[in-house]
Amino acid sequence: MKIRTLQLLAKEGTRNVYKNKLMSLASILTVVASLFFLGIVLLIAVNITTNIEAMKRDLEVTVFLNVDVSLFEKEEVLSFIEKEKTAGIVSTYTTETKEQAYENLKTELENEALLKGLTSENLPESYYIKLADPSNSKDFISQLSKFSGVNNEYGIGYNKDGLDRLEGILKVFNYAMMTLLTVLMIIAVFLISNTIRLTVFARRREIEIMKYVGALDSFIRWPFIVEGFIIGLIGAVASFMLTSQAYTWLQNGLNSILKNIGLATLKVLEFGPVAFRIFIIYVIFGVIIGGIGSVMSVRKHLNV
Repeated sequence: MKIRTLQLLAKEGTRNVYKNKLMSLASILTVVASLFFLGIVLLIAVNITTNIEAMKRDLEVTVFLNVDVSLFEKEEVLSFIEKEKTAGIVSTYTTETKEQAYENLKTELENEALLKGLTSENLPESYYIKLADPSNSKDFISQLSKFSGVNNEYGIGYNKDGLDRLEGILKVFNYAMMTLLTVLMIIAVFLISNTIRLTVFARRREIEIMKYVGALDSFIRWPFIVEGFIIGLIGAVASFMLTSQAYTWLQNGLNSILKNIGLATLKVLEFGPVAFRIFIIYVIFGVIIGGIGSVMSVRKHLNV
């Protein structure tokens, strides 16, 4: 297709948007609402996923030794942990001695009367271990539990099940949101299609004349497709700006609330690092919605 022809089609499509200002505005607002909701859902999913992964990385495998553990048994467990750290399985670990355990228990209970008769010698030593990859936890715990120095009564603490349940909820949430977004996109496509269909109907005689003088279907169709592209693009840019402002406001408010209730480890991510990807997604979806709506409306009216 020649450059002059492309310029003519683009100009005609732009003129169509301006001529049908009211319906074009309605279509643009539909695109804005659909993409805004899409963006919020994506940002929520990214935040939940990122925080779950951060919580997984921060999970500690808590290993209690027997109170009467021998020096050999203790060295055996420590040697295994060091070997796993060298192999990259263990990220970091800390040791809690009997004395440290006793002091921590005093702090937690805040009433020394409850500790009557209890000394540091009655408490076990323990290790707090962070794994480089939480998916290795099952195998790591299985090997660790075989050592005779590990206390079988207290077991090995690792609250991975709670996070796994959260991931399951996240998957259901994602499926539900994708279904809802699909419905919204279909609605947006039909509204844009109806907008352009009115334009096509108003120009049906002109289209008939163009067909009779030999104009190709593609030459007639493209101005309307360009119109759909423009509507989708304008809606994408407007929706991105709205999402940016709304998300920044929510981010500041939610981070403040999380900090006040003692959940500072959970954070709403900054918009900046994901802004470009969100913008690209908006543009792609906006243009696709507009283009599909145009194709649907024009195809029917070319059979003259």
